[in-house]
Amino acid sequence: MEIKNISFSNKQTDNNVFLAPLAGYTDYAFRSVAVGLGYGLCFTELVSAKGLFFGGDRSANLLQSDNYSVTAAQIFGSDPYYMRSACESEYLRPFDIIDINMGCPVPKVFSNGEGSALLQDILRAEKVISECVKSGKIITVKIRKGLNKGDDVAADFTKMAEQAGALMVTVHARSREDYYSGEPDYDSISRAKNAVKIPVIANGGIFTVADADKMINETGADGVMLARGALVNPLLVCELLGKKANLSLKEFITRHFDKMVVSVGENRAVVEFRKFVPYYFKGKENFKNVKMSLYTAESADEIKGILAENL
Repeated sequence: MEIKNISFSNKQTDNNVFLAPLAGYTDYAFRSVAVGLGYGLCFTELVSAKGLFFGGDRSANLLQSDNYSVTAAQIFGSDPYYMRSACESEYLRPFDIIDINMGCPVPKVFSNGEGSALLQDILRAEKVISECVKSGKIITVKIRKGLNKGDDVAADFTKMAEQAGALMVTVHARSREDYYSGEPDYDSISRAKNAVKIPVIANGGIFTVADADKMINETGADGVMLARGALVNPLLVCELLGKKANLSLKEFITRHFDKMVVSVGENRAVVEFRKFVPYYFKGKENFKNVKMSLYTAESADEIKGILAENL
């Protein structure tokens, strides 16, 4: 894929390889290590606009960052008032870019009329975007191609987002019903790209350089957003950028765990690190035994010992 800058009104990214907002994964610890690999933008986990409005510490904690210049905050909600208030809040003051989540498929979010539920209410979605734009922040939007298999609202939604003032749209080329499985719908992204002048970023099913090349060639998108591919291969961003990684996979994983310990404490880090194990060790020799050892480890030293022996 061609590496290029993505330009907004008063900001330009270094490249067009972005790290997706992954709830439970792209937390402060992961992003603090990943950002050093060269991503053009890294996105926080999705954060509740109402949670920020009512002063929830848990919501605010999701926004921690070491490098705000290449980190965008992602928020979700369906009430234009709370969404704009979040954009104008002190919590989001350090961020130049605010991304609006209109693609989250999980039932808890969807049932509240938020995330991908907004794909079925384009008028409300337009109001949410236009109100957030009034905050003066660079507003971007992340969507899915539709709710059910066969749906494709991406082009209409992307055109609406542009007209409402959004400066970039990321399209996950699957429906809500698909969740994270199945072949991405390249045509959906292509139609969205051809409908607007603002940058369109492609998301979904990118695990290798060949996947990224195919995505760009098939869709004409302006860049790619890595999600699970960045967990399976944290150094994939370097491969896409055509540069040598400044740390090894072993160093990345070890630093990530060390950051978790500092960020959330040893006991919690030992437990939370387990969710990364299936990704970090996928396809590795002796996977089952290593996974079981890490799942039953009870201390940071034990975790680091297992990592040292098996990476």
